Amino acid sequence: MTDANPPIDLESIPEAESGRHASNLELFLDLVFVFAITQITGMFAHHMTWQGALESILMAWLAWWLWTAFTWAGTTIDLDGQPGTRVFVLGMIPALLLVVSVLPYALTTQGPWFAVAYAVVQLWVLSLQGSVAWGDDKTRAAFLKYAPGAAIGPIVLVIGGFMAPSIRVWVWALVALITIYSSIAAGEGDGEWDLDPVHFAERHSLFVIISLGEVLVAIGANVAATAGDSGLDLATLGALAVATAGAGTLWWCYFAYVPRVTELALHEASKRDRGAVARDVFSFGHFPLILGIIGYAVVAKHVVQHPGGHIELADRAVLAASVLLFVGGLLAFQWRIGRRLARERLIAIAVVVALAALGGPLPGMLVLAAVVSVLAVMSIVTWRSFMRTEYGRRLFG
Repeated sequence: MTDANPPIDLESIPEAESGRHASNLELFLDLVFVFAITQITGMFAHHMTWQGALESILMAWLAWWLWTAFTWAGTTIDLDGQPGTRVFVLGMIPALLLVVSVLPYALTTQGPWFAVAYAVVQLWVLSLQGSVAWGDDKTRAAFLKYAPGAAIGPIVLVIGGFMAPSIRVWVWALVALITIYSSIAAGEGDGEWDLDPVHFAERHSLFVIISLGEVLVAIGANVAATAGDSGLDLATLGALAVATAGAGTLWWCYFAYVPRVTELALHEASKRDRGAVARDVFSFGHFPLILGIIGYAVVAKHVVQHPGGHIELADRAVLAASVLLFVGGLLAFQWRIGRRLARERLIAIAVVVALAALGGPLPGMLVLAAVVSVLAVMSIVTWRSFMRTEYGRRLFG
């Protein structure tokens, strides 16, 4: 977060808050969400219209919110710590896998199956959260503000699942709003959420890795298809290099220091405020990053498929939107944590939008290479600016 210098004293973090890391059970659970990212990417790639984009975002949000429910429950209790919780999680995986399997068809032919399985998983996790939160007055107060919306949402989802597709999408959009409202309500009042900053930040970083993995899969699968059909050529290899460089640049933009900064923001927050920080920076704040990575995966796939061609207007719009979402998400982190904005990030967004708008006559690989270069320069400038701050020196000096 460029120029941000929040007053976090690294020496003052209690040893008791050193935290735990993601368990093997959670990593096993994440494999289902790897499939979810693939499903959402494919869904959007085959319906690159405004309607297709909005529907894909809606389904991405529902999948994301299901994952966040596991993460909030898992940061409070070690899901892999006892046989009972292991059975609890493993018992949900069949229903969760059904949710992800029918996700691309949920708004058309498979609404009832998706909605019922989704509600079973969501309410199951909610019951786990409640059983843990109930033992303390402050966590119980926060849970009671969150639970009504969190319970109503899946019920409304099931009702919508049995409606006509033209109505279903609006009902499920209402469900998305209910989830947002319930999370905002949970941060009001004097309630507290029991969060492990190390675990919570690490879980979200792992989801970013999952999403970036989809970019590599999209690139590699199309290179493999080309190799099998017509053989490789220099254009395909060039597209492979450029698209992969883009994935690496996105990785660098995030993992250079963002996970450490966001984790310490949770450490520094009071118990009373920690839930709101976790909600804003992670549950809400990471979703635009995931959407941006998915959008980039779609564009990278098309560039590798047609390395010598031009990028269509829809792809260029998606490319610009992807950068806006990803870099805009980083700006949102910076503002939420340090109340500052990095100028180079704003400039990078403007330059990429211009490249997308004017890049129609240029080869697609060249446009993508230019966008990747802009992001790389932005990342270097941001890193150097960050390292000049006292905060950066404390973290990495």
